[in-house]
Amino acid sequence: MKGPPVSVMFAVTPSWLIPLAVAIRSLCLHSSPHRNYELHIVHQGLEKRQMKELEKAVSGYPHVSLGFSMLPEKLLRILNGRDCGRFSPLTYGRLLAADLFPRCDRLVYLDVDVLLNGDVAELYGADLQGAPVGAVRDCAVLESMGTGQLPAHLEYISGMGVASARLYCNAGVMVMDLRKMREEETEDRLLGLLESRPEPFPYGDQDIINIALHGRITPLPINWNYHFQFELHHAGMAELVSGTEFEEAPSLFETRSWKLFHLVGDYKPWLPPDMEKTYHRLYLALWWPVARQTPAFRRELRALYRQFTHALRSRLRHHLWSLPFSPGRKFRKRREKIKALQRRLAVFDGLWP
Repeated sequence: MKGPPVSVMFAVTPSWLIPLAVAIRSLCLHSSPHRNYELHIVHQGLEKRQMKELEKAVSGYPHVSLGFSMLPEKLLRILNGRDCGRFSPLTYGRLLAADLFPRCDRLVYLDVDVLLNGDVAELYGADLQGAPVGAVRDCAVLESMGTGQLPAHLEYISGMGVASARLYCNAGVMVMDLRKMREEETEDRLLGLLESRPEPFPYGDQDIINIALHGRITPLPINWNYHFQFELHHAGMAELVSGTEFEEAPSLFETRSWKLFHLVGDYKPWLPPDMEKTYHRLYLALWWPVARQTPAFRRELRALYRQFTHALRSRLRHHLWSLPFSPGRKFRKRREKIKALQRRLAVFDGLWP
């Protein structure tokens, strides 16, 4: 095997086990057989049967291993009785990565709502240029470029040492130099910020990381945390992003050449279908082909499959029966809905392996 093991951290609650299994499978599909990969799953009370089920996600890939770690008591004491807002306490686990994994000098942190389309070993080896963390700038930066105003949560933290909001990064994908973080006692600063405010930060530990390490997060290429296709549709955005790393986002989208796709937003492709979301079909088309190849949680995935296809076919039948009786503009709109539903159902065509 070439090089040190590629260490990757996930943090998960039981309700996110299915997307985690799919994310892990996508990582395995694009891993190199010439490297070892150590996946560290930080959790809060997973059952043994759930751990065994997750281990199926790496079946057939002997160079990929899973390890499980509980959320540290130190963090639980800090969070005890504290309002975490819309985030699970587990999301704060990445603040303690250097302490959690003392044998690791470097680590990739990944949210579970991601799909790998490239070898995570490449991300692991990214040049951080002496910084303790590398990450991709957040879509909130694009929003501020388009409107000329800071989004509310960036306005909120701008007075806390964040001199340039355009350096704000998405913490869902990070490369962490744990050795440097230990040398600089970064954990103390991160936990100090967490304890300094009784109310939660708008974006939880992502805000904490950006405040504590402002100006010391090396920007990574956006193809390692691609989640920009919506903001770039705004009028005039192409001119605004010219000369920045966001300039390549449209071509990444057109060619599907990203190396990691982040399924941001409230809609997730493993939740009941939401026909009103513009990115519904894209997420389905990306996530379900990998889900169908994932050997873990097969019973649950098949149940989701039946739920999705039943809902889509019911809507399709309704519009097909009503089409002959729909006059004028309503006829055209219904016909467009029929075509959209047919495209969504096409995602589910084919046999399960």
